[in-house]
Amino acid sequence: MSKRVIAVPLQGGKVAVNPQFQDSLKQLGLDPNSVVQKVQEELKKYGKYPIQKVEVEIMSPTRYEVKVHLPPVGDLLLKLFGKDTGVHDPTKETLGNLTFEQLVEIALLKKDELKSKTLKAAVKQLLSTCKAMGVTVDGKPAEEVMKELDGGRYAEIINKFEKSW
Repeated sequence: MSKRVIAVPLQGGKVAVNPQFQDSLKQLGLDPNSVVQKVQEELKKYGKYPIQKVEVEIMSPTRYEVKVHLPPVGDLLLKLFGKDTGVHDPTKETLGNLTFEQLVEIALLKKDELKSKTLKAAVKQLLSTCKAMGVTVDGKPAEEVMKELDGGRYAEIINKFEKSW
């Protein structure tokens, strides 16, 4: 069986089970209730973050994966801070503030999309976006945090989460 992908219907960030979705799963030999339960478990991991879409990748009637997609990093940050648009001059204005732990959490959730080899590289990629958008990290400009990261200031936090990478 070739890999099949089915989009999971969402409503308000929760699974909105409909007959078409259930029929699609049944045709591929899956139990809709167990798939919905697994999707809901995956969605819990993303808690406060906005979900763009959820897909079920089916390899065989007994093997499938749930893929949760977050919006692009820039849109994700805007939604986290409840803003519609970014700041006009990120060097003078601040969109919002994240903790370094939140930044690492976002990096882990977006691991597949960032395509960085290490967690530290992924965090640096997110810090670049923060800099361009006027987002501070731990109350400091993203550029300063990037220098501190290179200097080893956040090594303990990075090492703690590196296993999850």
